Amino acid sequence: MRKFTPSLSVKVTIIFFATGIIFFFGVRAGITHILEAGEVREVLGSYQSGYYRYMLDDIEYPPNIEKAQQVVDRMPFDMKITGDDFEWTSTEKITALGDINFQPFLTLEEDLEAVPYVASVSEVIELARYEDRTYVRIPYGEYVIFLVTPKMSSPPTRTYLVESLIGLTLFVLMLCYIGVQLIFRPIKHIEFGANQIGQGNLDYRIAIKQPIPDELGFLAEKINQMAASVEEMILAKQRLNLGVSHELRSPLTRAKLEVELLDDSIIKKDLLNELNAMETIIARLLDSEAINYGHKKLNTESFEISEVLSDLIQSSGFLANRKIKFTPLDQSGEIEADKVLFEVLVKNILENAIRYNPDDQSVSVIIEASPNDYQIKIRDHGPGIPEDELDKITEPFYRTSQSRNRDSGGFGLGLYLCKQIIETHRGSMVIKNHEEQGVIVVLSIPKQHREVNS
Repeated sequence: MRKFTPSLSVKVTIIFFATGIIFFFGVRAGITHILEAGEVREVLGSYQSGYYRYMLDDIEYPPNIEKAQQVVDRMPFDMKITGDDFEWTSTEKITALGDINFQPFLTLEEDLEAVPYVASVSEVIELARYEDRTYVRIPYGEYVIFLVTPKMSSPPTRTYLVESLIGLTLFVLMLCYIGVQLIFRPIKHIEFGANQIGQGNLDYRIAIKQPIPDELGFLAEKINQMAASVEEMILAKQRLNLGVSHELRSPLTRAKLEVELLDDSIIKKDLLNELNAMETIIARLLDSEAINYGHKKLNTESFEISEVLSDLIQSSGFLANRKIKFTPLDQSGEIEADKVLFEVLVKNILENAIRYNPDDQSVSVIIEASPNDYQIKIRDHGPGIPEDELDKITEPFYRTSQSRNRDSGGFGLGLYLCKQIIETHRGSMVIKNHEEQGVIVVLSIPKQHREVNS
């Protein structure tokens, strides 16, 4: 199971959101600290205290109802004044004052000549929010003045300060998220292009759509240059293989004719073996590169896979007197493929299996079917392949550490040719060590051949 790893854009987005949350609570704490700080609170309190002093001066002491009404008419609040034997209100809608939980808000230092009841006294003004209105309670000597904002005749209003701050923070974070996505969008194209190139599609190029390329654009350009260089090196290698193979065929043919004229049978036999080995190498190289280049057209036909494999096993001379355990399909299975290349593919795998399989053990050949493919599993009971060499054995001329001589290890071209054949049929070949002993090769071939343009 693949371990989940968040993408770079997700990590950056998480950082933005964490920063936004810290920013929100930091601003909130900062505003609260500023409002509650002694100096700021003292300055704001002096302005509010002065405002209430002027209002009380206008109302006079004891409260003058006409003056109080004039204050209410020009200010955005309603007023109610209560005393021992006195009560006045600018509107009858101010009710249920006893249900309101007032909290201390401001200390009003009184030093008013108009208030004969005391020369100087500290009065605590209380504040409360109730049903989306602001209520202020002001002790005024033997009276209490209540202010209600906004007026009862106007609809109540909400400040939505916290909600607005949250909304603004989310909006900024959303803009940041969109910006991050736009910045990191080229990474998706680079990742897709790198995967395509890594899977062998060397003619793929990453599109650079930026008018002025940034670091990611330069990275994509360098990857394109790397893919072009690798593609040119591989093409040069293939051209070299084809050229050398073609050029060697004619000298080999002349050499074989001259060897046939020799009288010494022992030398003649040794030389012919060497020349036949070289001819086999050249033939396989030409076949592999012809398939790889797309010069060899597949002659696809439909045939019964179990029947063809059974005939191949029975008719192959190198399998004579060898133990083969063949398990065909339970029912008829038709496949569309190049029959000649299909037989070359299976023969090469069987040759490798027989070469390393003990004489007293059987090589197993099993055919299985899935909805779209056939799997041919060929297993031997030999020594296996070192794990660090499994990825290299399909390379041309590569032989494992146990097969460095030609008699035991062939030429190192058989599996390379098999790889070209299976990929041309849009299938796959998996080679791995069996958990008990030996090597198992799994060939997956589509039931229907699919033409894919190069």
